[in-house]
Amino acid sequence: MSVFRVLVTGDNLAPAAVSILKDIGAEVVLMPGTITPERIAAEMAGAPTQAVLMRGNPVISADVIAGNPHLRVIAKHGAGIDSVDVEAATRRRVPVMVAGDANAPAVAEHTIALILALGRDIVSLDARTRAGAWERPTYRGREVRGRTLGLIGFGRIARHVARTATALGMTVMALGRDKGRIDPALAREAKDLDELLAVSDIVSLHAPLTEATRGIINAERIAAMKPGAILINTARGALVDEDALRAALESGHLAGAGLDTLAEEPPAKDRPILQAPNLIVTPHISAQTGAAITRMGVEAARNIAAVLTQGDIDRANVVNPAALDPP
Repeated sequence: MSVFRVLVTGDNLAPAAVSILKDIGAEVVLMPGTITPERIAAEMAGAPTQAVLMRGNPVISADVIAGNPHLRVIAKHGAGIDSVDVEAATRRRVPVMVAGDANAPAVAEHTIALILALGRDIVSLDARTRAGAWERPTYRGREVRGRTLGLIGFGRIARHVARTATALGMTVMALGRDKGRIDPALAREAKDLDELLAVSDIVSLHAPLTEATRGIINAERIAAMKPGAILINTARGALVDEDALRAALESGHLAGAGLDTLAEEPPAKDRPILQAPNLIVTPHISAQTGAAITRMGVEAARNIAAVLTQGDIDRANVVNPAALDPP
């Protein structure tokens, strides 16, 4: 008989992660299909559930948390927790945990790939060459060496991006949530967002989605960017005002944009941003490498195991450390 029940909001989990959970006597319950708060609540009402392992971005609402008195931990298979009511979890003394550095290398690689693809017009050149054009005599690409990359947010992913960008010969500037927390070996700290936008040839978003950051890249901020700059977003779609971004791409104020995430996912086929020129869009897959998926599953499982067995909890992975404090 299982000691614990772990609800996974997805139809699969890496075998190595499943093994970690089974080793502590946990039953692993997968949820294929569409995930809604009502369905999660119903699953947890069916049997005592001690942990939720979040795949994707299901909504873990205050009602879901309050309705499950057995819940002891919510662990994300990744990093973003904007769909979790963290305050409600903290009130219930339920730690909300992320998968540490597990997906950072993969997302950072995708960020750099978008920067290089836009700088050298890889996608559009491929299409034009297949259509019969041969632009070698006239085409001039843009090197990244010597350009300034501005990072909004300086967490685990941004630090990986900074290391790679530096190796490519770029100058890196960053703005974190707290002043004085930027590692000077990786980036120069921007005085404020205005300075970062004014000097950056490429702006890359790595901030969590909060009420303070929602729409942080709006028409005013885009107008403050350098003419011909590039915008990259591998964080959360709602950080960007998509109408303003489309207008800037159509006017030529921005030379290009690379988005791995959109405000609406999946987007409707007629979503206006998809018609913008010089835009590369990928379907929120920057973390979806085989190695990263295994690492995220293993880290999430370890987080759950540490809480349920009262083991050593990696506090760096805990979003709401107050949930661990004594009553």
